Amino acid sequence: MILDFKSLKQGAWVSLGALVFAMVLGLSAIPFFWQAYIFIFIIKLGWCVYLVCACEKFTFYVGWLFIAMLGFLVLMAGSAAYFLAVKSLGVGNIQAVIVGLLPAACSLLVYLFIVNTKALFDPFEYNGIKVQPRPQAAKKDFAYYPLVLLAGATTLAASVFTKSVGIPVGGVIGALLLTFCTIFILINLRHSIRGLRTLRIQEKTMPIPYTFMQIDEIREARSRWWLSRLFKWVASWCKSPGA
Repeated sequence: MILDFKSLKQGAWVSLGALVFAMVLGLSAIPFFWQAYIFIFIIKLGWCVYLVCACEKFTFYVGWLFIAMLGFLVLMAGSAAYFLAVKSLGVGNIQAVIVGLLPAACSLLVYLFIVNTKALFDPFEYNGIKVQPRPQAAKKDFAYYPLVLLAGATTLAASVFTKSVGIPVGGVIGALLLTFCTIFILINLRHSIRGLRTLRIQEKTMPIPYTFMQIDEIREARSRWWLSRLFKWVASWCKSPGA
């Protein structure tokens, strides 16, 4: 996976689409959902524009993609567990929230285990402060888009299954399926997760953070794209009054 300008745009917009889909599918039954949804959507849209138009920090961008992809699945699994607890088990709100947080807790435990175990190899290659995934790591451990497709297919399958067999059985199987999919992705990305953590630790002692291997091409492409020029103009205009 080469992180050029095209892949930067694709990754940011895919993460935005995942959030939109997850919130509509999993949280639309919550009171005052649409007011909160519009607010979060505007913030996430601005964040994606920043990632595409201005972000040059490799660890920040890649870390955000991981969070977006895994957060999508955790949100769906937690929503399934929460509604199962409320509608089928009849528990109170506090207990339902605790049940809804179980998928996130399981995923967090797996993540903590991964980042606290020793890396077998470095999944990145370097040219000074420029970084990109190694070709062998990109094939085995950095296949972002196939994993996104797996996440989406799993979510759709869990949703269809829940509607076909009912909330009690479908909710349990759907929550478990989404949680297992999250854990599977974490395990599949274990080398990149460990490598990213190592890069972040190293950056604390560096004057300049790691950037993309294709940063010169990315800057050139950004200079030609109208949205990047608009973003820079708005950013400079916002800074000028306080200057």
